[in-house]
Amino acid sequence: MGIFDKFKRKKEQKDYLEEIITKLGCECLIIEGNDAQGIMERYHQALIEGKREGYTPLIIIPSELMVEMFDIGAENTNDDRETIIAKAKDINVKELFKRLLDDVMPVDEDEDDDITGEFSIEEQTHRFLSIQDVMNEKIILARIPTDKPWEVAAWVPMGGFNECPLPEEQVAVFEYWFEKYGAAPALVTHDVWELFVENPPNTQEEAESLAWEQFGFCSDIVWQGVGTVNGLAGTLIHSSVWYFWWD
Repeated sequence: MGIFDKFKRKKEQKDYLEEIITKLGCECLIIEGNDAQGIMERYHQALIEGKREGYTPLIIIPSELMVEMFDIGAENTNDDRETIIAKAKDINVKELFKRLLDDVMPVDEDEDDDITGEFSIEEQTHRFLSIQDVMNEKIILARIPTDKPWEVAAWVPMGGFNECPLPEEQVAVFEYWFEKYGAAPALVTHDVWELFVENPPNTQEEAESLAWEQFGFCSDIVWQGVGTVNGLAGTLIHSSVWYFWWD
């Protein structure tokens, strides 16, 4: 990459940062994405501070596609966020999981056992995986002005594509998981959500039940990831970070 290309990329990145911050309309910090451990520490500090001051920290990975997502939805005003949150309140999460799971289950019944798989404890996750993709670039640490972490999905309208649930469905699911596991949406890109989890499952039964919910919510983490639902369950026990990606 030549000097001109590097300059152009830095200018584009600056433009994306500024556009996203403007569209969010809340206090944001710009931090360097060159130290994964340092970013996790910044997030943890903001999480503690946010609980005291009434905001929810959210790491945003800026990109042209992320800017476009803000533009695709209606203008991101308070009324739009309130509408998404209101729609979420009408969603029965158990029924939603059933519908989502029905949509992603194999058509061939013989494949059911293959997608279930065997349970075994896998490596735990305690860092945001998406940080590795933006080393040496600037990222946003937004202070979303709500003490209800699940509502941040209404602030960043990512969803409704490639089997990715709609923003109101995300809000409903995130509230359910927050109440059950202390799971808060913590990082977002144009096609990824990562959640920080304070009370992850610690038994096989609980992890397997959660894995089926996550498979319905985001089948790509199984189909293009661990391969089986029980394989996913093995990664969830004691892990403080959950990763969702829609291809």
